Amino acid sequence: MERRMEGMMDRKIQAVNKCLDSFELRVLEQPAPIINLSSFQSELASLRANVDVILATPTVEPQVAPTALVDDTVLDALFSGTAEERLEPTHTKGKRHHSSRIEEEKAQKR
Repeated sequence: MERRMEGMMDRKIQAVNKCLDSFELRVLEQPAPIINLSSFQSELASLRANVDVILATPTVEPQVAPTALVDDTVLDALFSGTAEERLEPTHTKGKRHHSSRIEEEKAQKR
């Protein structure tokens, strides 16, 4: 049984080696790609020119707008005047606080 298994494994290994050898021969038989040197040099020069243009482009620094005036305007709007000058919110006009109504009702009953 073992000899038969060893023989089968040897045949499989030989088949794989044969496939690898034929693949290697096909790769070695292929001709090397031909490179047209003049077109390669012209494309390289074009790329260099493009890179030079990109590197020569001036960078524009964004200017930050002054915020001091805006900050002063906001602070003036928030803190100008006193609390007494502020208007009563419209949703509370004509309404009384619940606790004050109870106090008034107690005063009327007396």
